[in-house]
Amino acid sequence: MAPGSTSVKLHIFHSGYCVAHGKVIDPVNGQKHCRVYATWALIEHPEQGLMLFDTGYAPRFRSATTHWPYRLYALMTPMFLEAHEPAVERLKALGYAPDQIKTIIISHFHGDHIAGLLDFPNAKVFCSASAWAQASKVKGWAAVSKGVLPDLIPADLEQRIYCIPDSDLGQLSKAESSYDLFEDGSMLLYALPGHGRGQLGALLQTTDGQTFLAADAAWQLEPWRAGILPKSIVRLFFDDWQAYKKTFEELRDFAQLHPDVRIVFTHSPELI
Repeated sequence: MAPGSTSVKLHIFHSGYCVAHGKVIDPVNGQKHCRVYATWALIEHPEQGLMLFDTGYAPRFRSATTHWPYRLYALMTPMFLEAHEPAVERLKALGYAPDQIKTIIISHFHGDHIAGLLDFPNAKVFCSASAWAQASKVKGWAAVSKGVLPDLIPADLEQRIYCIPDSDLGQLSKAESSYDLFEDGSMLLYALPGHGRGQLGALLQTTDGQTFLAADAAWQLEPWRAGILPKSIVRLFFDDWQAYKKTFEELRDFAQLHPDVRIVFTHSPELI
């Protein structure tokens, strides 16, 4: 895996958190309830400008889960968010206006990853074809079971979304495969199926080395390093439990082959 010719600057923030039981996330060492922070990344590309990888929580998560059946989503993953924490507010504090965000890469369409999408109406949005095929159609109880909240999806997204065929994404088990989003080596996209439909991750060539934004391919770094899967009850709302386990192990193999690559998971506590 040769370093790309173009480097980006990477900044990681969090926008709120939900609460989950530690034993679900880590059946061996987990204890009581823990905060599951919703992190996202700001990426500065020298030619493509400012972009986001996911968007974290936003206040509209509450309104999107007011009525049944979507209310169940909020009951299962109660969300906590301070006024200054949404991505749009974090960026304003840095002096960036929403229309300066030119590109958003969505790893998958769960609510804690896309709640901020409506705050960036001018951004091009990239995702996998299968992720959008599901998110754009599923409603009601079927949506809740897949972690999708339709009210978080902008009405005009169909006009500015770019769907990457899943077969074109890089495969962790194939060392030379990748999807070079900008054809400059700065951002290589990989399929990470199992947790959410069409989930993808991004291998970035940053000014500090290579970082793999691995979304929810695992929830926490240390259990993943130890090979500890989450409690199998999560299969009730995962897209494909068998695919998740395969991705989990393939990413561990990837890390063994590429020890200099920093692996980052959305909800891993060391990011906070």
